[in-house]
Amino acid sequence: MRLGIYQFQDLLDETALNSLEKEYGSAISILSFYRAWNHCSIENDLSWLHGVLSSSKEILLTWEPWLLPADPNTPENQPAFSYKNIISGLYDTYIKAFASALALSKRTIYLRPMHEMNGFWYPWCGTSNHNSPEEYVIVWNHIRNIFNEEGAINIKWVWSPYASSYPDSSSNALSSYFPGDDVIDMVALDGYNWGTSTKWGEWQSFSSIFKQGYDIVTSLSTRPVIITETGCTEVGGSKAEWINEMFSVLPSEFEQVEAMVWFDIHKECDWRITSSLKSLNAFIKGASTAFY
Repeated sequence: MRLGIYQFQDLLDETALNSLEKEYGSAISILSFYRAWNHCSIENDLSWLHGVLSSSKEILLTWEPWLLPADPNTPENQPAFSYKNIISGLYDTYIKAFASALALSKRTIYLRPMHEMNGFWYPWCGTSNHNSPEEYVIVWNHIRNIFNEEGAINIKWVWSPYASSYPDSSSNALSSYFPGDDVIDMVALDGYNWGTSTKWGEWQSFSSIFKQGYDIVTSLSTRPVIITETGCTEVGGSKAEWINEMFSVLPSEFEQVEAMVWFDIHKECDWRITSSLKSLNAFIKGASTAFY
C-alpha cells in the first residue's frame, strides 16, 4: 500500500520531502493538493501548476468548483457553481484551459473533481444549490468529455464520495452519484474521527467510519480504492490507538485499498500526525511495516 500526505499547498523541495519521510518513518508516494476554481482564470493557475507538476511524487489533485474564501458559516451557499450552471457551459472556457494545461505536462495526474458530493458543505454537493445526484453524473461526464476533447489522456479520474452520506437519506444515497466504471479510474473515500471535538461528534474507530462506505463502493465498482482523506483528533480518546487500529485493519478489512492519504494539517481539529509524540510514534510503527 502506498502512503500519501496533504500538508501543503505549495511543493516542498526534495530535501524537505526527504526530511518528512525520515520523520514519519516511511516513503511518501503521493502528494495531495487542492485547487479552487475561484475566478476561473487559467492565468491564476499556471505558475502554481508548474510547481506542483514538477514533483517527483505521484500527484493527487482535488479540483473544487467554488470561490475562496467562502463564508465560514455557509460555505455551500454559492449558487453560481450549481450543477445547472456547469452543465450550461458557463465554465467551459476555464475547464478547457485547465484540461489543456494538465495535458501539456504529459505525466499521470490523479484528478479528483467535486469530492464529497454526498455531503452538504460544498456548493457542488448534491444537497446544495438545488443540485441533484442525477445532475452530478451529468456534470462529471461533461467535465470528462471536455478533458478528452483537449487530449488530456494522462488524467486518471478519481471518484470520491464521503464515507457516509449527510443527510443519510434515499435521495442522497452514495450510490446515486456513481457515474460508472467506464468513466472513472479509481474510487476514493474520505472520512475522519472527530471524537468529541464538536457538539455532534463521538469517538469512532477507523473501521466504523469507513466500512459501510467501502462495502458500497466496492459493490458498485471494480476499480482500485484509495483513502484520499483521513485524520483523527486527540479529543475524546487515544489517537495513538486509533492509528494502530487503522494500520492493522487496512490490509485485513479493506483489501482493495491501494493507498491512504493522511490530512496532515491543523484545521478544524489538530489532524496532524505530530499532534503528540504518541501519535507520531504510532504512525512510525504502523508505516514501517512490510505492508507499507
